[in-house]
This record gives sequence, structure tokens and C-alpha cells, in this order.
Amino acid sequence: MYNPEELVFNIETKSNIEISYGIEDVPRPWWKTAYFALQITLVDFTPFIWASLFVSLAGLDGTSVLPTMISASFLCMGFCTLLQATIGNRLPIVQGPSSALAASMGSAASVYGLPAIWGAVIIGGLVEGFLGLSRIMSKIRKFLPPVVIGSVVTSIGFVAARIAIQWTLSNQTPKFLILALIAFILALILKFKCKGILSQGFILITVIVVGVFGGTVTGAFNWDAVAAAPWFSMPKLFPFTGLEGQPGAMIEFLPLAFIGVFAGFIGSMFESVGDYAATCSACNEKFQVKHIDRGIMAEGFGCAATAFFGGLPCTSYTQNIGIISATGVCSRIVTMVAAVFFLLYSVCPKLAYILSGIPRSVIGSVFLITAATIMFSGIDTIVSDERTLKNTVIAGSTLSIAVMLPYHCASTFSEWASGLPSFINMLVTSPTFLSVVVGIVLNLLLNHMLKNKEEQES
Repeated sequence: MYNPEELVFNIETKSNIEISYGIEDVPRPWWKTAYFALQITLVDFTPFIWASLFVSLAGLDGTSVLPTMISASFLCMGFCTLLQATIGNRLPIVQGPSSALAASMGSAASVYGLPAIWGAVIIGGLVEGFLGLSRIMSKIRKFLPPVVIGSVVTSIGFVAARIAIQWTLSNQTPKFLILALIAFILALILKFKCKGILSQGFILITVIVVGVFGGTVTGAFNWDAVAAAPWFSMPKLFPFTGLEGQPGAMIEFLPLAFIGVFAGFIGSMFESVGDYAATCSACNEKFQVKHIDRGIMAEGFGCAATAFFGGLPCTSYTQNIGIISATGVCSRIVTMVAAVFFLLYSVCPKLAYILSGIPRSVIGSVFLITAATIMFSGIDTIVSDERTLKNTVIAGSTLSIAVMLPYHCASTFSEWASGLPSFINMLVTSPTFLSVVVGIVLNLLLNHMLKNKEEQES
């Protein structure tokens, strides 16, 4: 009989993260909730990045498409995050544009056009949603012991660290690097020398002081885009209908377009399972089968809804796990308020562009601290499992493949990787996907198949 409260694994795991507010807690007074929610939005606003990637891959005119898609993606972030926090797995999960889906959609859009992409997203989202309802995804829980989950969480920490370094070094001019160094030092001082709201809100304080004020003084803050952005803009259904160079239909359903896009859905589902595990670990919450089933259900149906507004499909965000790990604020109420901020950004582009004007180097240097906490949260989970040679091989091999294969596919073997089919390319370049798949396969091989064989021989 199905038990939604059943644990994904039965071994108790402990994290060294100090929890300030639990999942159901509401920070008091009200301004603390708003404060922590605003802090989340400072890191989780990558519609600017992934919308730009999609437009580039699809061969679209950025000046006419990008502003509308960014606003639509903020709208979808708010809606999907609220959906996840209320009727989904009810964890402090922020839903945002997926890099895997943005890439697969962009490649398919260049061939089949935007109407076919929206049709593919609707069908793909519905398929994912019904997979969650069918409880198929949670059936893999027997293959997810702490050594596998810990390896996934640790690999997510490496992904977060890579993002942080990329942001920190996105502009190598001296003023940006100096701002990054100042931000890193100030963040450490606030986090470890201060108490209360100063420690819990070290990300927001650092970004405002160094990113906004310091960036303005040094000329690193981009106020031009803020000045040019409108104050108010209402979302529209199928906003790209009739776009020059695109088919005239609002939506089309083409099997080949669906196949190309669904590759991204497959990757994002496995990544999300890893993110749910990492979130539970960061919040000292027991990882239960309902978190997988309800999470995938809400994510899928949310993705299907994004197509109607011209936004990118939204999946779980690794960045928010880092914020939870660094601040100890696990409240899903805070996440829901952050979702409301995302909705405000969608109708007030000027607010969104204020965030985008903050130097990437400042945000990256602060985010590096949160990445470190994710990594060691995963290591804590690994060592909580039985200490055997087989588990050592599982963890070591999983991390080696998940971290180094995408790195070499992007550098040493980039020419080879770019020549692979888009689906295979997505698999070998996604650390989270690789860590889930490799961890499950090695655990199945070493702790199940070979164990059973050894038992039979003995």
C-alpha cells in the first residue's frame, strides 16, 4: 500500500546546518519574512540568462523577443513556485527557468518554430505531471541510499561553485574584481561575526552595500537598462503569435518537436529529485516519497502552464538550496513571499532590471559561500551511510564522473560533445543528471546485484 510519509531511505542523516526557521515557521515580524524573501530573489533571477540563451539558440531577434520573455518568465517563476509550495511537495523550493529545457527548446525552435515549441512544452509538462501523479518516480527510492543522495547533493554543491566562479569572473576588469573581493570579505564578517538578522540576511546586505552602492560609485552598476525599462507591463497569452519570421499559429503539436524538447524534461526530472533531496538535507527534513511524487506533479503541470504566457518552463533551483544552507532560513512561507516578488517583477520590468544591474561579480563571490555549505551538507549525508569499500567506490566514482565529465565536455572534448545528438549532449553535460544516474546504477550493481551474487555463493 502506498504511504506518502514513507522515507526514501531509512538511515537517519544529520546535517551540521543550524536551522533558524523551520519549513512551517513564519519569521516575525512581517518585515523579516519580506527581507528573507527579497534575499532569495537576488540570487534566483536567471531569466535574464536562460531567456538570452533560448533566444540565441532559436535565432530570434533579441530586441523584440527578450524583454517580453524575461517578464513572462518572472510571471511563470512566481506561479510555479507558489504551486510547488502549496499543493506540490510543500518544501522551500524556488521554481525557475531550466538550463536543460532552455537549451533543448532553443535548438528545437530553430528548426520547428515557436508555436511547435509551446505545443511541445504543454505536452511535456502534462506528461511530467501525470508521471508524478502515477507515483512512478518515487519507485526509484530503493536505489537512493544516503551514499547516492549525498553524492548528488555534493555534486550540486560543485555545480553551485562553478556558477559562483563564473559569475565572479564574468568581468575581469579591476573594479569588478575588487568589488567581488570586498563583497566576499563583508559576507564572511556578517555571517560569522554578527548575529540575528545581520547574520541571516548577510547575502542581501552585502549585495545592496557592495553591489548597488559600491557599484554605483565605481560605475559598475548598470543604471541605463533600469532607466530604459517601463514601469508597468501586463502579461499576455501567447505573446509571440504573429512574430515576424515565425508560423502564424498560436500553437502547434509536432511529434519531432516534442521529442527534442522532452529530452530536457527527462534531465530536469532527475535533477529535481536531487534538488528535493538536497533541500530536505539542508532543512534537516526527512526525505519522503511524497516529496518526489508531489514535487514532480507540481513541476510538470506548472511547466505546461508556462507555455501559455511565453515563458520558459520552470524547474527546481539549486541556488536556493545554497541560500537555505548558508542562512538556515527554511521557511516555505518565505519562499511563497519570494514568489509574490517574482510576480511583481513580471508586471514591473523596472524592478527586475534593478536586480539585473547588480554586478555579477558581487553576487558570484557571495554565492560561493553558499556553494560551500551545499557541498559539505552532501558530504555529511555520505558519511552517515555504512562505511564500506563499495560505498566509497559509489561516492568517489559518482562525484568524479558528475564533476569531471561535463568539465571536459565543455573544454578538452568540446568538439566531440558538440557533435553528439542534443539528447546525449544534455546527458553528458549535466552534473546533477549524471550524479543521479551514475549513483543509482553503481548502487544497483554493487549493493544489490553483486551482493546477491555473493550471498548465493556463500
